Amino acid sequence: MNIRMAVLRRPVAAGSALLLAVALAACSQGPGASSPAATSGTGSSAGAGAGTTVNATLTEFKVELDKTQVPAGTVTFQVTNNGTIVHEFVVFKTDDAPDALPTASEESEVNEDDPSLTSMGEVEDVDPGASKSFTADLEPGKYVAICNVEGHYMAGMHVPFTVQ
Repeated sequence: MNIRMAVLRRPVAAGSALLLAVALAACSQGPGASSPAATSGTGSSAGAGAGTTVNATLTEFKVELDKTQVPAGTVTFQVTNNGTIVHEFVVFKTDDAPDALPTASEESEVNEDDPSLTSMGEVEDVDPGASKSFTADLEPGKYVAICNVEGHYMAGMHVPFTVQ
């Protein structure tokens, strides 16, 4: 009986190893791997781990980026709140002017669900003195980075940038 059990375990172990390998390969592609940016000529030549870092600084009431033009592909936004109140940082792909994004009815926030905007990512609740980051795969086009805490966008917390 021990020989029979050993013979039965080998195919199960091999099958489990194969399933594990397939699952790990699928996870390693990461979010957005099938997006157009990942398959375009400019986005795919960067290689694993490569990309562009954009440093964003938030204060009352301003968003500053250390780069306003970046190459298409993987972009990491390092966001630091140098202000005295909580801020957030949201990136939209849009053809709208930076100061003319659609707002939610009766609110002084940008309507993040409006079809003219494509949210590329965000960090919320960035406390004073704190830093947070996120990474997105960006295609060529026009983008706007904003703080969408109530009233902050209307107070001027927005900046355009271009992805080439």
